[in-house]
Amino acid sequence: MRVLFIKRKNRKKPDGKAAIYCRIKVEGVAANDFSTFIQVSDKEWDSEKQRIKGKSLRVFDENTKLSQIHSDITRMFLQLESAGDPVSAQHLADLYTGKQQRSYTFWELVDLYEQHINATYKNGGTRRNYKTRIENIRLFLLDRKWKKLAADRFSLGSADEFVRWCNERDLDRNYIVRHTQVLKNITEDAVRREILRVDKLASFVYKKREKVNTDHITRQELNELASTDWRPEIQRIVDLFLFSIYTGLHYQDAQTLTTADVRTGIDGRKWLYKTRGKYAESDFFVNEPVQLVPLSDKALALIAKYGSVENLPKISNSGFNDWLKQIQHLAGIKTKLTVKVARKTFTNLMLNELGVSEESVAAMLGHTTTKHVRYYGKANEERVAREVVYK
Repeated sequence: MRVLFIKRKNRKKPDGKAAIYCRIKVEGVAANDFSTFIQVSDKEWDSEKQRIKGKSLRVFDENTKLSQIHSDITRMFLQLESAGDPVSAQHLADLYTGKQQRSYTFWELVDLYEQHINATYKNGGTRRNYKTRIENIRLFLLDRKWKKLAADRFSLGSADEFVRWCNERDLDRNYIVRHTQVLKNITEDAVRREILRVDKLASFVYKKREKVNTDHITRQELNELASTDWRPEIQRIVDLFLFSIYTGLHYQDAQTLTTADVRTGIDGRKWLYKTRGKYAESDFFVNEPVQLVPLSDKALALIAKYGSVENLPKISNSGFNDWLKQIQHLAGIKTKLTVKVARKTFTNLMLNELGVSEESVAAMLGHTTTKHVRYYGKANEERVAREVVYK
């Protein structure tokens, strides 16, 4: 595809100026030329550089307009090509001049947004999260027979219908909220691409239900897990769970530890310096949240047991949770064991047993503020009693 600008010499005005026309070519076939409404003299036009000569403000503005026309036509061509639509030079010219409007389905908007996500995010976990939500939106469109629904027909009522569809499947409210955020991102992306003139979902709101779960295991339960002589295949899972309790590591971060993450700290002890997994591969969060954790003797003993942090047990998230269900039953623990419970138990131990400040706990969890510490732990009665002394 080529975009050329041509001065029409046979249509000069009395002042000697002529209009610049745009010509689009696709595979050697040209469309009918259309005017850019820019007038130039013979001396001003540089056909080789496709630019107007001069340094005046008028010349700058008109050259900018020519660049914008070229950019807009190229963008339209790439959108059509990525959607698998047949692209001809005349079709592009008609779309640009408004003689023909490109109609999109909402399904195609979803496809375009997915392309945007894949081009924007390199982190595998982030891509998987978006992929799951996008696939559920596609399932909804198929279920409602809306695959061919025009993009501008997807309205606030359609978003409400999506919420009802999710509720029919007993999905968690906060899980639905994350899906509706993607819905809003899809229409916002379409407005940015100038596919939609108005974002009909701009005012759509479906709020999270405030739900704080700080469930953790007790010190006694932790000691029993650590002291029980488990079968080898279970012992590996227990060790991984205990290591996360001793360090506060998120599942993904515990699975990707390297020897370089363990270094001597300012106090001479061994510390864990671990960049949070969701930021480690990101171009947007360079040198962002790092967990700073002084390693306890128990954590160091587990590393020594397996030879290095790289040799700590490896297992999928779902597999880890399945094993933890069995361990919960075998150990007689009432709290539902999940990979997140380890991180919450770590937080409880730091806050309530060791009396570590929320600021330091946040740093060990890899948070930049204390805002989210409350989702992992809260002060208990013993801590309050210890800190509140009336004089």
